[in-house]
Amino acid sequence: MEAASKGLQVHVVGLSIHHAEVEVREQLAIPEAEWNAAAAEICDSGHVAEAAVLSTCNRFEVYYAASDPRAAMAHVTSYLAQRSGLPVSVLRRNLFMLSGDDAVWHIMRVAGGLDSLVVGEGQILSQVRQCYLHSVEETGSGGKVLARLLNNAVAAGKRVRSETAISKGSVSISSAAVELSEMLSQQDLQLPFSEARLAVVGAGKMTRLLITHLASRGLEKITIVNRSLGRPQELQEQFPDVDIEIKLMDDLWDVVGRSDIVYTATSSVDYVIDEQKLEENGLASGRPLMLVDISVPRNVGENCNDVRILVSVCIDH
Repeated sequence: MEAASKGLQVHVVGLSIHHAEVEVREQLAIPEAEWNAAAAEICDSGHVAEAAVLSTCNRFEVYYAASDPRAAMAHVTSYLAQRSGLPVSVLRRNLFMLSGDDAVWHIMRVAGGLDSLVVGEGQILSQVRQCYLHSVEETGSGGKVLARLLNNAVAAGKRVRSETAISKGSVSISSAAVELSEMLSQQDLQLPFSEARLAVVGAGKMTRLLITHLASRGLEKITIVNRSLGRPQELQEQFPDVDIEIKLMDDLWDVVGRSDIVYTATSSVDYVIDEQKLEENGLASGRPLMLVDISVPRNVGENCNDVRILVSVCIDH
């Protein structure tokens, strides 16, 4: 897709969810509220005419339009290195870079759910739509080229889902987390999943999807730990048949201590749970505890795998 009048060509730079290490992806994760600010920074130098950021739990991509591909690529790579604190050499081993028709086909595959960890999952289409909406806002840096690209991608994603059977039987990361914990519960906790005491840290979209899938399996009770009451209370209203107990972060360790399975789904850039914090709160010994991390950046430290009583699972791996 090119804009001949401007001499602009579309490009995409991103971290492949199929190859890039999660340690690298979490360094570049950008909250949705900051997508436009990041895009504006990328455009500040003048090497890039238009830019849009798509950053989710399992994906980081920058779409941009430029007339000088070489200078633009160097600038975007330099920006990403500066933002992440990672050497350019490390980034280049993990980044993919596509231009012109290849970039167009890529966003079409993304919106259609063909590039997801779970093929056909539906959440990515709404995320691409948010990318489009942010890019055309007054504070966005999308412009005509990217607006057309992203709008067409959303339309293509809708057609894929309406005209094919790709969504039938597809699952999200949240449903994969539920299936995995259900499968491992008896094996690792010596406890039927139906009897496990469940908790989730965080109350965003991933938690809503998680509770949806848990409720479909007959879930009757879960504890949500969050920094504020607003979103958990909204979830209480959305799931009237589920007994949702709400706790604030001050009660995190009390909740962890009385739970069998804890799902973590926050936007925190620091570990919410790690070995040191477990030890400090007297939870490094005793009965088994399963930690299921569905966040990027990760919420559970890798060193939790060194604590004998824990079963720490990162869905990304």
